[in-house]
Amino acid sequence: MNVKNRKCIRKLSLKSLYANRRRNLIAIFAIALTTLLFTSMFTIVLSLNASYETYQFRQVGGYAHGTFKDVSPEQAERIAAHPKVKATGARKVIGITAEGVFAKIPAEISYMDANCTKWSYATPTTGRMPESGKEVAMDTAALQLLGVTPELGAEVTVSYSITDKDQTAFTVTDTFTLVGYWDYDELMPVHYINISRDYADDIEAQAAKTGLQPFRTDLNVMMASSTNIQGQMEQVDTDLGYTWDSYTDPNSVRIGVNWGYTSSQLESKLDPELVIAIAAFLLLVIFTGYLIIYNIFQISVAGDIRFYGLLKTIGTTPRQLKRIIRQQALLLCLIGIPAGLLLGYGIGAVLGPVVLHSIQLDTGITTISTSPVIFLGSMLFALLTVLLSCSKPGKMAAKVSPVEATKYTDVMQTKKKRRSIRGAKLHQMAFANLGRNKKKTVLVVVSLALSVTLFNALCAFVGGFSMEKYVSSMTCADFIVSTPDYFRYNPADEFITPEQIEEIAANTKASLSGTGYAVRKPAYLWMTEDALRQDYARYESAEQLDSHMSRLEHRGNMVMGDTRIEALDNSLFDKLQVFDGDISPMLEPDNNAIAIAVSLDDYGNLRNPEYYPKVGDTITVTYADDVKYIDSRTGELTEVTPEEYFQEKLYGARDVEYTVCALVNLPNSMSYRYSGFGYDVVLSVDTAQRDSGGAAIPMLYLFDTADEVDEAEAEQYLSKLTAGEFSPLMYESKATARSEFAQFRQMFLLIGGILCAIIGLVGLLNFFNAMMTGILSRRREFAVLQAVGMTNRQLKTMLIYEGLFYAMSSVAVAFILSLAVGPLAGKMLGSMFWFFEYRFTILPVLLTIPVFLLLGWLIPCMMYDNAAKCSVVEQLRDAQ
Repeated sequence: MNVKNRKCIRKLSLKSLYANRRRNLIAIFAIALTTLLFTSMFTIVLSLNASYETYQFRQVGGYAHGTFKDVSPEQAERIAAHPKVKATGARKVIGITAEGVFAKIPAEISYMDANCTKWSYATPTTGRMPESGKEVAMDTAALQLLGVTPELGAEVTVSYSITDKDQTAFTVTDTFTLVGYWDYDELMPVHYINISRDYADDIEAQAAKTGLQPFRTDLNVMMASSTNIQGQMEQVDTDLGYTWDSYTDPNSVRIGVNWGYTSSQLESKLDPELVIAIAAFLLLVIFTGYLIIYNIFQISVAGDIRFYGLLKTIGTTPRQLKRIIRQQALLLCLIGIPAGLLLGYGIGAVLGPVVLHSIQLDTGITTISTSPVIFLGSMLFALLTVLLSCSKPGKMAAKVSPVEATKYTDVMQTKKKRRSIRGAKLHQMAFANLGRNKKKTVLVVVSLALSVTLFNALCAFVGGFSMEKYVSSMTCADFIVSTPDYFRYNPADEFITPEQIEEIAANTKASLSGTGYAVRKPAYLWMTEDALRQDYARYESAEQLDSHMSRLEHRGNMVMGDTRIEALDNSLFDKLQVFDGDISPMLEPDNNAIAIAVSLDDYGNLRNPEYYPKVGDTITVTYADDVKYIDSRTGELTEVTPEEYFQEKLYGARDVEYTVCALVNLPNSMSYRYSGFGYDVVLSVDTAQRDSGGAAIPMLYLFDTADEVDEAEAEQYLSKLTAGEFSPLMYESKATARSEFAQFRQMFLLIGGILCAIIGLVGLLNFFNAMMTGILSRRREFAVLQAVGMTNRQLKTMLIYEGLFYAMSSVAVAFILSLAVGPLAGKMLGSMFWFFEYRFTILPVLLTIPVFLLLGWLIPCMMYDNAAKCSVVEQLRDAQ
């Protein structure tokens, strides 16, 4: 028979809930704390992500999802109409100025439409965008460099080279009328000088008369979402019949993804270790919330167990009892979850800027996320945790019989104990009490041990960050000095001069110093066709690759490939990491030894070893005085030839044979800092000057100092030397890399410390709840013990022993967990962070022992003093 009693059960649930107001406050506090944990975590993580993305966008130069490069008007129209594309913004670059006042930060002259202007942080805050003629808008710093006061209507004269990234023509000097400006952002990679479409079209027409191709138009896009941007853009190309992997196919529309978006970075770096780490962290947070709420509901059910037994005697079914507990939990959620959401978001909003400030990522870009994910995710996680937490206490209430309920004292069924004639000792009674409810004991010990284990793991994690590895990867010397062209990866006819090097050397104290040289002469290295094909295969189709290879000069199975030759002073060979072979032959006078610069991963492993020649091989480098392109069909010099018929013709060519003496890792910080097709090679400066006809020019000067005092003096000197926009030099130092490393480590310390503190609070709450449950559920037992002669002091001492056993058991479990988890976590972290070196430590666990002993003594004292206010008779009467 189906009885309609839902209303009765609901009323019973509400009345029962109202009768236990003090317990409800504790439960609401637990639910709010769990929701706070989720909300603050989501707020901090998403705010950090939003601020980090904004920081990256400013470094990139905009926040468009991606760019379809070099599109025609028809292609732009078709792309804009695609359903996956939400919005588009066009940009046409017509020139660049990177000299004089713009030597350190170049300026790009371009036309941008409204969307592109907005996405590029180039919307005028005063005035408007250029609309016609010689109108211009730019940032205030660019105006200051040009000596112009930011005023609408001011005349601005700019000299720039006509270029659109792929081709360069001539220099133009024009005077514009300022119609808009905005404050300069120091993170931006360039100064944007925005012009009207009319002016861009006029310049393009002038360039076309000199033989230049039409300027390229790039189409910035916003896709349907910021996840899987690469896949979405490739899908657009595929749907429209375009390819995206060719520079020469007229039907190819190449794509570029904004790497400022975290999702695009994660997609390229996502690996099993990272997935496991994220999943483990989420499970840990859910388990933490479970520990809080489960204990609260267990206490609640234990306290009301007699009430549930009486309900069963009048016909309440186990299913109905579960429903009563579940309804009470959901009603408490109506108060606890909103409170936790508000408090958690407030805490996250306060801590977010603190974290950003600690890593110096708050330079005007602190973004507190208001994403619905924060609130929906926190609410769902909290609700799921509450339902999981109340399910087991609900089962306990449903299983208990009325007779068992009247005798319930929080004691689990155990084996019969042996009788003893020696009497009971207080510490023995305390230890035995822990075994009366083993599940509760394990729960408390695990929750306390978990916070200690996490604290120990955090210390091991942060302590494992190797500053030496990080700094050595960022820079190979205390100081590296050169021109802005070098640090911006721009080829130049001249970098740092010998006179400038002499001046720096005279004003600094170096323990090691030397110069790296660029060989400014056409040079080609003969390599196997298979190796060169590997370089081009990433950018050309098989058909294009075959055509390309056929146009190159061959000698048997060898083909003439590009190369970058760097020459070093003998003192700098110590900076090379030898992977195979020996570099000592390069130090001998009049040598013909050469080293091949190889590419190693972050862990020092050689990528693609079959690509490189072997130590002892003889290789040929062809130097030329000049290079021209000819038409392979006619052999004549020409400027209007289809690319498939381009062929290089060398003038004044001469071959030099070298013996490969070593495969080396050339630090990026002392290399050309860009790569290309073919091999990167290293020669001694004397050999390079001899074979190139004196074409090796100083590219960089680096030096180390003997101590911190000399380093600080050199830092101060170089800072003054390179100050100002007109200084021809720039520098990098290890001090900067150390500062970045310290900020990175501090970020993990702060976030990890917050997490440990929250989980530690969970452990303390469970400890508190366990002691409270033990005292409340054993009031009758304590009264009987006191009635037969046990003093208050003895009872209190027994409870202190229980607290101390809890504390020391937690430390012991944390020690064991640290021993087991530490090496596994270290291995996983080592695969995620290349500069991480796992060092086993147990010191943080040991440091928590005094704290836990104090808590083990203090909490039982407080709980007992509160419970002992009633007399023995009153306690016996209340326990009936």
